[in-house]
Amino acid sequence: MISAPRRRRSPPWFGTETRRALVAGAAVAGLALLAGWPYWRGHPAAAAITAASCGAIALVGVLLATGPRTRRTGLLFAAASVCWAVNWAASWDATIGPIMSPYAQADFYLALAVGVLLYPGGRLEYLADRIWTGVACLVLWGCPTALWVTSEPEWAAFRGESVWWPALYPDLEVFKVVLQVSAALYLLLALSFAVVLLLRLPRMGRLRRLLALPVTVAIGFVGVSAAFTQKPIMEASIPLDDLLHVYVVQGAVVVLVPLTLLASGLRVRIAELAVAGRMLRLTAPVSVERIRDALRDVLHDPTLELWFWAPTEGGYVDTAGRPVDLGPETDGADGEARDDPAGEGGRWRHRVRGASGEPLAVVELGGALRDHGSLVEAALAAGGRALETARLQAGVQAGLEQVRAAYRRLVRAEAAERERLARDLHDGAQQRLLALGAMLATLEAVTGDPAVKEHARACRAELKEALAQLRALAREVQPALLVQDGLGPALEVVAERLGTRVALDVTPRRFSREIESTLYSALCETLSYAVEGARATRVLVRVGEEGGRVVAEVGLDGARPGGPAADPVADLAGPSGRIRALRGEMEIGGGPRAGLTVRMDLPCE
Repeated sequence: MISAPRRRRSPPWFGTETRRALVAGAAVAGLALLAGWPYWRGHPAAAAITAASCGAIALVGVLLATGPRTRRTGLLFAAASVCWAVNWAASWDATIGPIMSPYAQADFYLALAVGVLLYPGGRLEYLADRIWTGVACLVLWGCPTALWVTSEPEWAAFRGESVWWPALYPDLEVFKVVLQVSAALYLLLALSFAVVLLLRLPRMGRLRRLLALPVTVAIGFVGVSAAFTQKPIMEASIPLDDLLHVYVVQGAVVVLVPLTLLASGLRVRIAELAVAGRMLRLTAPVSVERIRDALRDVLHDPTLELWFWAPTEGGYVDTAGRPVDLGPETDGADGEARDDPAGEGGRWRHRVRGASGEPLAVVELGGALRDHGSLVEAALAAGGRALETARLQAGVQAGLEQVRAAYRRLVRAEAAERERLARDLHDGAQQRLLALGAMLATLEAVTGDPAVKEHARACRAELKEALAQLRALAREVQPALLVQDGLGPALEVVAERLGTRVALDVTPRRFSREIESTLYSALCETLSYAVEGARATRVLVRVGEEGGRVVAEVGLDGARPGGPAADPVADLAGPSGRIRALRGEMEIGGGPRAGLTVRMDLPCE
């Protein structure tokens, strides 16, 4: 018997992590109210603002601490909220509260700033970040120390009888100088922090920049505001209420940081929810190229590469079906291929598996997308069905690629055999026939019998005819001009034999043997069709290089009236197959009576 499902008593977003964050926020807010109670009794609005800011920072910190890459930022934010609450111990104007307050305030800003520098990657990636952190520690800890060492508590706004204030070298003039120097250092530190934040942005990936930019602007504004609001209270003998009033203003401004972080997190979650619809729109109809382009668009990574598992190949193939070597399977528990280092400028390979655990695909992305693993997973999950379909298409492409590779080997073998046969005809049969002709000439010269002379003369004539036919056959098989001088001179000989007006525009650049042999054979058959099939009276042949590929175009005028009907696609199927075998394309436009254009496109291997 199946029991009815239990009814949820809380919404799905209100889980353990959310409850823990709310409890932490409430605890820190309560600590702030307790620490500043003497001041809050007369300023309830200030109490509400401070409690809200402390609670919000603690809440965001605990939520961030649940993520693997934002854990350090979250812990620092949580610590910053506690420091800001402790800072209000100065309002008691007794015991160690006054001397503890400046250090708590310094640690608050230090933890907040370093937390932002760690966000969202979880580490201080740049040298400027590390230098600023070191300088900030010296300034934010050194200035409060110099203040209480050189002052009496009354000079620093504290007049309680039980204040613990170990003034080692109290001197009012020195204290005033220390105040001015500290104010200047705080302002310079805030401005330099804004510069460091701006220097980080161009080095980030697009997604990370979109996430970090609002936080950068907010914390930069908070830092500069804190420096300017701190300056007026850097005076000797300021009233305690004025000092605490500045703290309230700073706390109100600091609320911008957690609110901005929450907005950035919400933006990421919305992007993850919207990625499914975008993937479905961008991949319809499904094709290997559309899947790759859709992932590039959704993840904002134009360098993304996608390879599919081909079971028949026993490995991965690219979008064109060509096998690729991705190295050994080095997957971790999370499915990541660990053969590439992480980092902003590195690459990240993520292996995707099907529902039953079999290999499906490998996605290679920019290293910056490691910080957005949930978005990547959402995109791959949304395109799961499309990836399955695309893998089948990639398998078919891989099979076709095998056929092309076999055909390509046949073409190469044919070119080599043509060259060998032409060499054998030239070095073997032609040389024997020439030797036989010389023997017949000698016989004709030495014999005195007129009948023998006549027979020898007749044999020599037949031998010359046979030799001419053999030389023509050798030129058809593999012309020596093609091997020695290239396509241009070899096609000139063909054009002279056709008896049709042929204009040649052929690049002098040499290509590989198989490219030249295949192109020469295809052009000869096309020219033969132009004369015999299309009855062309004028033919233009152009061969050149365009964008790393060799392009040949044959243009001919319409057929003469009464010429035989011809189907150019069927008649030129042979050369078309040889061109495609070398990963080329052959296009035929027009018709035999309206002018015809044949375009051949081959890679310059």
